[in-house]
Amino acid sequence: MNIVIVGAGEVGQHLADILSREEHAVTVVDPDPSKSRRMTESLDVQALVGDGTRADTLTSAGASTADLVIAVSDDDHVNMLTSVVAKKLGAERVILRLKDTQVLTDFRYFYKDALGFHVVLSTEELAAESILSTVRERHALEVESFADGKVQLRRLPLRESSELTSAPLGELRIPPGVLVVALQRDREFLVPSGEDELRVGDQVYVLGQTRDLDAFERAAGETVVWKRSAVIMGAGSIGREIARRLADSPGIEVFVIEKDRARAQALSSESRGAVTVLVGDATDFTLLQEERIATASVFVATTNDDEINMISCMLAKGHGAERTVALIQKSGYREVYDFLEGVDQAISPRALCAAHILRYVRAGSPQAISVIGQGAAEVLELQTTIKDAIKVKKMGLPKGAVVGAIVHEESVSIATGDSVVRPGDTLIVFTVVEKLEEVERVLRPGA
Repeated sequence: MNIVIVGAGEVGQHLADILSREEHAVTVVDPDPSKSRRMTESLDVQALVGDGTRADTLTSAGASTADLVIAVSDDDHVNMLTSVVAKKLGAERVILRLKDTQVLTDFRYFYKDALGFHVVLSTEELAAESILSTVRERHALEVESFADGKVQLRRLPLRESSELTSAPLGELRIPPGVLVVALQRDREFLVPSGEDELRVGDQVYVLGQTRDLDAFERAAGETVVWKRSAVIMGAGSIGREIARRLADSPGIEVFVIEKDRARAQALSSESRGAVTVLVGDATDFTLLQEERIATASVFVATTNDDEINMISCMLAKGHGAERTVALIQKSGYREVYDFLEGVDQAISPRALCAAHILRYVRAGSPQAISVIGQGAAEVLELQTTIKDAIKVKKMGLPKGAVVGAIVHEESVSIATGDSVVRPGDTLIVFTVVEKLEEVERVLRPGA
């Protein structure tokens, strides 16, 4: 593939290193001559000094004929403008990295059309989701969000016998609004039919809206509220996001430690009592002893200072915290953390972003927005080019493909066989990789 990377920061360098070793033709654009020089000296890539928002610069980099343009600079506005220009020049696919995706709230499809990106990734959201998965480890093993967060895909383990393992899928009373789109059994990846039965030990992929998926988890045997406590150090953007989302989770008591009084008061006000906010420093021995750190199920350090995160995790572990998670900005520190007593998990937002982008690079379809089951299946976001309205069950999709959700303008609904797809609707489709081309032919005739 011909790939243009705009931004030679940590994410850009990491991507360029891996993609060049996979023998892709990679060109990196960055305004800093020293970064460009280091790239050409250490990696098998082309480096271009220039402004990635300019058409002449992107043309020189080959964006007009590129299979993929990846906008990963440290400036959201630069990345957004790069996306617009690259798509207008003719880039086949554009991946946009944003630190703050709030601007997209309720207008994701408007911005997708206006900016021309295919996939948008937020380093902060990825870090928050990874940490949340650790805190909620009793439940979903993996969570992917689509359609501005209105639709989720969860991977759930079936740990015990339940009503879900009592009969074929077609006979089960699955909560409305939930689709079982796939299951992983041992090393086999399957898209089940109504005649298939779920078994204990299966990992099930289910798609739906949050409330309905919670009901499915309860049907899967997760009926006992699992009491946990999470202590979060730092009320920055990632800390606030984690606290906000954990506060909505049953059975989890949330504490946040923030030394900036104004920031702590702001979080306390917006959480309306759902989160206990403490003003202080998590490296303070007295605070750790007094404020229930010793009984914490999970301690999460989310400040912008890697060393402070490391020290606070070690102290919390020493005071009895069951599990500690440290956010790290310098991904090179991850190897150091592996040797430290007291830090159970180190999470790098930039490394997570790079890993997700690599999944899209390796996807079989340019419409892919997620790669599932180590590449066995993909989730596509396709705008239909059909001429007339049609029911999902009449579309002629191949076995192994499921329409999960229908986006009409900005409204989203979980699909059933009787759901009507209109010309121009966007569909969230789950499909095994062998059926990618056939799915695209059915949903985008003539495209």
